[in-house]
Amino acid sequence: MNQQLAKKRLGIFSLTCCEGCQFALLKDYISFQKVLEYYDIINFRLAQETNLPGPFDVVLIEGTPESDREIKLLKEIRKESAVVVAIGSCAILGGIQSERNRLPQKYIGSEKVKTIKNVIKVDYEIPGCPIDNTETIGYLLNLYFGKNIELPDYSVCFECRQNENNCLIKTKKLCLGPITRGGCNSVCINGGEACLGCRGATNQANFDKLRETLKSFTDSEEIENILTIYGEYEKDSKDRHDRK
Repeated sequence: MNQQLAKKRLGIFSLTCCEGCQFALLKDYISFQKVLEYYDIINFRLAQETNLPGPFDVVLIEGTPESDREIKLLKEIRKESAVVVAIGSCAILGGIQSERNRLPQKYIGSEKVKTIKNVIKVDYEIPGCPIDNTETIGYLLNLYFGKNIELPDYSVCFECRQNENNCLIKTKKLCLGPITRGGCNSVCINGGEACLGCRGATNQANFDKLRETLKSFTDSEEIENILTIYGEYEKDSKDRHDRK
């Protein structure tokens, strides 16, 4: 590393979640060491004992705010951070815990699950359940040098074709590949499992067309179930279109 380049201050936080995205970030420590060339990690509870308050140049946040304490923490982080990045399906879509949002209020027992951007301004998002280690480290390096994060906007189907996978929908198996943002190398389909949409929808996602296709071999309830496994998938897509 050029010694004239000063390290930036990085914070990595988790709210209510399984912390799988943080573990994914650390799974290849040789790759993670590249981050340490450019960042001083000021706060990362999962990986170190000494954690300091901000200010931060960049912060990664995983999970959903489920308590007053977590909401307060989020707001404090936002005030102390130049750039806030939401990482993973929980932070961006609400995660599996947001399934309770579909229940009648009398059964929920608490407020509905919020995403991070429901509480504070988020500058960037890195999708996945969990996030991809290589993708996230690449984005951190881009942020260091002042480059924007550019998420791919092709569908998982594009990667399936590249990997010469058989189309699961053609075999009458539920799959969200046609409307889900690629960038995962179609990892689930490569292993024989369906895409369940953990990376959120592409900007061109056609939910109505997918429903029409899936209804030829399954019922509407099952389709809606798969569309909400990782959170408010369709609502998030609509909100992004409305903000443009």
